[in-house]
Amino acid sequence: MVRSHKVPLKEADFSEIEKIYAEMEAEGARTLQKSGEAEDIRFDRSVDARFVGQGSETTIPIPERRFTDVKREEVRKRFDEIYKRLYGRTYPDSPVEFINFKIRASLPERLLQLPRMKSDRTSLREAVKGQRPAFSGLVRDFIPYTVYDRYKLFPGAKFQGPAIIEERESTVIVGEDAAVSVDEYGFLWIELGN
Repeated sequence: MVRSHKVPLKEADFSEIEKIYAEMEAEGARTLQKSGEAEDIRFDRSVDARFVGQGSETTIPIPERRFTDVKREEVRKRFDEIYKRLYGRTYPDSPVEFINFKIRASLPERLLQLPRMKSDRTSLREAVKGQRPAFSGLVRDFIPYTVYDRYKLFPGAKFQGPAIIEERESTVIVGEDAAVSVDEYGFLWIELGN
């Protein structure tokens, strides 16, 4: 979230800025609470600042929990360090102004947990839909390909190309020099021949 509030660093009321951050954090928390999983919301604060009259801003991280805990001199020091790292020099006598105040509200990262497929099938016969001619890059002609129903493939299924594996969203073409296996999550693994 971003709130624009242009004010010179020397004149800035840090209590007023803290209110801006608090309002954004409350709004961010409300948004994430709608997901139903807002137990550990993390807020990262930053401010966009620039030399007065300059056209582009430099983003300064604000790790302090409250903006009123930040010292004016520390903000200027961070600005100068970042500016010098970006542009090779800074201008310590030029005044700095705040332009935007930002927060990033986030939930803890969670690893994706995929369900394992369950199936009592052991025969590919149910998955075979038939055959159809398709072009072979090796033979440079049309040859018969076995057509499989992707939704009827099961964990542990293995077969040799040439094959066409159909599903609603896509079709996988497997050349005659490749082998297919289906893993426990339903992913297709295609091993290409030499």
